[in-house]
Amino acid sequence: HMRVSSACHMVLGGQTAGFIGRATDTLFIVGVLGAAGTSLGFGTPMIAAGLGYLFGVESTFGLQVGVVALCAVLFTASVYVGLDRGIKRLSNVNVAITKALLLFVLLAGPTLFILKMTSNSVGLLVYQFLRMNTWTDPLTNSRFVEDWTVFYWAWWVAIGPFMGIFVARISEGRTIRQVVFCMLGFGSLGCAVYYGILGNYALHLELTGLLNVTALVLEQGEPTAIVAVIASLPAGRVVLGVFCIASLVFLATTYDSAAYALASSASTALGHDEDPERWHRMFWAVALALLPLAMMRIGGLDPMRTASLVASMPLLIVFVLMAVSLTRALREDNLPKRTYDS
Repeated sequence: HMRVSSACHMVLGGQTAGFIGRATDTLFIVGVLGAAGTSLGFGTPMIAAGLGYLFGVESTFGLQVGVVALCAVLFTASVYVGLDRGIKRLSNVNVAITKALLLFVLLAGPTLFILKMTSNSVGLLVYQFLRMNTWTDPLTNSRFVEDWTVFYWAWWVAIGPFMGIFVARISEGRTIRQVVFCMLGFGSLGCAVYYGILGNYALHLELTGLLNVTALVLEQGEPTAIVAVIASLPAGRVVLGVFCIASLVFLATTYDSAAYALASSASTALGHDEDPERWHRMFWAVALALLPLAMMRIGGLDPMRTASLVASMPLLIVFVLMAVSLTRALREDNLPKRTYDS
């Protein structure tokens, strides 16, 4: 079964299908709603700001609702054609679009500066890895650690289990070594390239005075600053349009994978090779859409940050159970098989 409680079977034993197993799945569902809702809540205002810039309209809450509706249309189409023809094709197309976008920014922007700063940043990360991971800012209390480090770690804790379930579903036939290597290796490499190119392009704009990115973030918010950075490129409106399309598809595939994991965990009689019912995935997609809209309506980013922190706390326990269960399963799987002469 594609449920978190099943991943904890080596610890829970006979309780996997009992009360403790159901409680574990419930904690997982609450965590995913908070984490995935936060992802959608962060992405939606950015896409709405981009569309507002392109079409000359103000980025209002109504426009953000429209962005979520567009994601829902893409998600619905993906659900009805299945994993192989739906989310797989969407993801493949989006990866190609993102690669082309990053290559364009690298070549059209300050190429040498981006390459030098990326290399320099990797060196600093390796050199100061332990310091950055243990830094708590005890003297100045700038709240950087709370607003960034703690928040993102909590967000990733809440995202981890649902991403694990989805990756396990689409990775059938691969070895554990292959899955771990690809997720850690290529996932980290993709993030490093993305931040290295786009982040250092924005840094170049700030340092050269071409665009006051810091002032835009402080005065108008992060979505407006991101749109301004992308629009500053050659053929900026075209590039921004491509960026919005890629972001929209990323959001839709996040919907799909999160709804799939939620529906799998909430299903009681799902076979090994069976997918959750379409209506079930649609139900969770609606829940995922309504939550970030409600938080954006209430107070913007702060409620979403709080939701991620709250959702991640119970999942820390689930993570420990999953880690112990995996260790026991691997140890048992590696025990020498005894043979007996008949």
